[in-house]
Amino acid sequence: MKAKFLRSLVLIMALVMALGVGLAFSACSTTDWDLKIAVVHKEYGQRWINALARKFEDETGLVVEVEANPNLQSEIPNRLQNGSDDDIFFSHGITWELYAAQGYLEPLDDLYEMEVSEGVTFGSKVLPQFRSAAQFNGHYYKVPWTNGTGGLVYNKKMFEDNGWSVPTVYSNPNNPDCDPAVGDVGLMELCEKILADTDGEVKPFVWSSETYYWDYVVFDWWAQLAGVDAIEEYTQLGSAEVFNPETHPEQKEALKAWKNLIADHPEYSMEDCAGKQYTAAQMEFVTGRAAMIPCAQWLESGMMGNYDESTCVMDLMPTPFLDGAKTDADGNPIRVNYSVGSTNSGDSILIPEDSKHKDTAKQFLQFMFRDDNLKLFTEETYGVQLAADYSNVTLDDDATDFMKSVYEINANSQKFDLLSSALPILQGYLSLDWPVEGVQHYASLVADPSTDIDAMYQSNYETIAGNWSKWFE
Repeated sequence: MKAKFLRSLVLIMALVMALGVGLAFSACSTTDWDLKIAVVHKEYGQRWINALARKFEDETGLVVEVEANPNLQSEIPNRLQNGSDDDIFFSHGITWELYAAQGYLEPLDDLYEMEVSEGVTFGSKVLPQFRSAAQFNGHYYKVPWTNGTGGLVYNKKMFEDNGWSVPTVYSNPNNPDCDPAVGDVGLMELCEKILADTDGEVKPFVWSSETYYWDYVVFDWWAQLAGVDAIEEYTQLGSAEVFNPETHPEQKEALKAWKNLIADHPEYSMEDCAGKQYTAAQMEFVTGRAAMIPCAQWLESGMMGNYDESTCVMDLMPTPFLDGAKTDADGNPIRVNYSVGSTNSGDSILIPEDSKHKDTAKQFLQFMFRDDNLKLFTEETYGVQLAADYSNVTLDDDATDFMKSVYEINANSQKFDLLSSALPILQGYLSLDWPVEGVQHYASLVADPSTDIDAMYQSNYETIAGNWSKWFE
């Protein structure tokens, strides 16, 4: 409670400062560059920023300094508060609303009005579902960075070598042999087939202590059952009733599907997945010890050089449909895909208020969101896409299978996110992805499969309803 009180106090003080108190910044330095870009150096690598920086230099004659820093996320608060020579930050996990309220971020309303190409504004290039969540107090303060794509990555070569079809539904007990000629291939039935065909030497799944990777599958199931419009209503937090599992049971039903697949069938996963480091789990996958792994669009670039195509060719499968998934006018299940990295404080591009090169920074972001540079970013990250309209972007024929699968899923799915600027979220009282406190339950369900999920969600709802008025005071 003390931590929550302090966070609330800090936010209130920040809002007061934003309303009427001028802030002084101390940074000043002499540099030999025209633009300084700091990028968190993790899943996406740095090839993309180096390529974009060199191309920008060639077009403009300006000099760009790039810092790729694995610790940038933790350093940004200090750099913003104490001043630095940074002009653009690319990172995730930043409580940017707080820094906007304190006056540490440059408003970007003018950037969103600028043209990326003739007749096309920057704002219109940013995907609509991210645009509204980039505002605070009626102004833009961030640019959403990536339109993440996640789910189950499978070893395409292993599937082809063994004659396994990619599952299209969660379960089809009428097709236990997973024969596409018989009907839809079920994920549950495929797991049994993998164990049988390999005498158990290959496990269907490997995963790691970074259990949130399972969110990319489970949240898709949630949206399949509820529909993306219902998810949007959920994020608006109109009332505590959006958490009522009796009237909105889809989130708990998605978790039940995961529990049945993983916690209730430990034989489908490699041993001690909950204790594995994520890099170790990924190595198990690319070396052929497991057929599938929950992950996202950065897996291929992150593992580049650690495997060869004689063992593994990655592909990202559309999330198999649960029974009861929403259907379109023709009766077909509607494909959905969770925008990985888009939860509160997700992937963000920021310009510090005390940047000495704000105009150049905005010019670079305009440049970056051009169609040719959307393509360049995706090529250099092996499939990652910016949070932008890719309708006029076509990948080259030599793009990898994985890149093509990520592109196809983004292009043919209804995308959704769990972004919200509601007060309980900003104050840290409530989590949208895992209410109430944002704690995933995957590892605990594996440890104790007897856990009553119905009771868990009912208890969460009662806690939320009991605190609702106080959180919004």
